[in-house]
Amino acid sequence: MKKQKGYHMVVDFTKIIETFDAISFIGIILIWMSFLIGLKFPDWDFKLKIKHRNILTHSPVILWVMIYFYNTQKDVEVFRFAIMGFSLAIGLHMIFDFFPKGWSRGALIYFPYLKLGLGVKGSKGFIFSTSIYCIFLAIKYSKHYLEVLILTSLGVYTIVKNIKKEEKFFRPFSFFTATCVFLSAVKYEEISGSIALIVHLILEKVKILF
Repeated sequence: MKKQKGYHMVVDFTKIIETFDAISFIGIILIWMSFLIGLKFPDWDFKLKIKHRNILTHSPVILWVMIYFYNTQKDVEVFRFAIMGFSLAIGLHMIFDFFPKGWSRGALIYFPYLKLGLGVKGSKGFIFSTSIYCIFLAIKYSKHYLEVLILTSLGVYTIVKNIKKEEKFFRPFSFFTATCVFLSAVKYEEISGSIALIVHLILEKVKILF
């Protein structure tokens, strides 16, 4: 065991192997598939022929339905993986929506069939809070910190992949990673401990410069 100024660095290979074994290959595939579907789901309002950015597809409504089935079907893992991937995708989609080219009518949240909208401030607040809430659900339904790492990596990869399409990177990347890091650190000691160690090492390196 190597001690470094109050931090203990121990490599427990048995625990690492057990963690990888706890996440099945099928689970990863289900997360990936539900994530891909979730990214496109908010824009299904075009297919449904209802006003864009309506409250039905740009909200956690479908997630609540999925959570209901998960809670009533004796915690079937299929629903858990689907919830994680889908909610992360909805959250990431909403993060992209939070940085439009302009807050015109097409960027605002609407209630279909009622001809009502939230306005600029209301839409900003709703999209912002929905983004964080959906990412929170993805992390909440994870059971291992490795699942969160997979989710975060999937989100970062998607942001990088869509730089040209979305014409933005730094703001959605910062929003997404900061939210994932904070929420995952709150839930998992392994992640919070790693962050604390990294910060400690960086500060030590900075001290050397002075």
